[in-house]
Amino acid sequence: MAALAVAAVLVIALGGGGDESGDGATPDELAATETSVTATAPQDRASRSATPLPPPATTTTTTFASSTTTTAPPATTTTSASPAAPSSGYTPLPKPTAGPDTVAPGGALTKHLAVDVATAFGFDTAEVEAAIDQVELPPEAGGSPEGWLAPGTYQPADGASAGAMVQAMVDRRVVQLEERNVARDQWHRVLTAASVIEKETYNQNEKPSVARVLTNRLAGGGPLQMDSIILYPVPEDRIFTTSEERASDQPYNSYRHNGLPPTPICSPDEASLDAFLAPPPGDWWFYVTIDLHSGETRYAVTYEEHQANAELLRAWLRDHPTP
Repeated sequence: MAALAVAAVLVIALGGGGDESGDGATPDELAATETSVTATAPQDRASRSATPLPPPATTTTTTFASSTTTTAPPATTTTSASPAAPSSGYTPLPKPTAGPDTVAPGGALTKHLAVDVATAFGFDTAEVEAAIDQVELPPEAGGSPEGWLAPGTYQPADGASAGAMVQAMVDRRVVQLEERNVARDQWHRVLTAASVIEKETYNQNEKPSVARVLTNRLAGGGPLQMDSIILYPVPEDRIFTTSEERASDQPYNSYRHNGLPPTPICSPDEASLDAFLAPPPGDWWFYVTIDLHSGETRYAVTYEEHQANAELLRAWLRDHPTP
């Protein structure tokens, strides 16, 4: 779902993308079941024309009803107050930005990273794409480079090839996992979870709390219900999902399938890895980004609390019809 009202990275779980059909609904008609937000930088979202979608044909509480009855929060978590600072007082900690010698996090590999790497290091995009196809991956990657190219700042040697640059990114990812003492048989799981946190958040300071929601939902054993996961195979870049996408059988449908997606859904940074490996205590089961420009996110333990938070997003959307 989108930002996290998810249950997993930010769109009020009110879905996460534009309406392909063009017959969008008003903010009041948004699905109250969506609780997360896909993780595109706020400034990028502001330039998009995403039309909120109507709720699924059942009821506006169907999705959350199932998530709170079939995947109840585990009894082992510790209840703590929701970090609900007033919107006017919210101070975001933005994610890193791209630039010379720097690849920023948050983009799906096949859609964004080849261009990001080419831009950052002065390569031809086709050259980088070929290097990604030929890069040497650890067996844990299962043959897919998604998530294995670690974002960050690099200082390649003069004359370094695109192949050497891409391999350095994979090698750095392996080092990151080893430095955190992640068992090799958990590399894929940890990287996949971190990628969901990355896509579900606007800001670095939201990652720990989103990681707690994700951890709670994984412990519950049910579907994560996060739009960022559903949208991974979608060709275009958008925020909200459609009712058809949430009802589909595609392997990345986090409303139909339990647990993490089959592969990472983007290339996460170290903050996302650390958030998943050591989330703060909390019983939060829902979250929703209530300001799609600042990325301010509210967390809730109960569905009733989440509904109140979701109304804040609806109010924001009424004031910002083109987020």
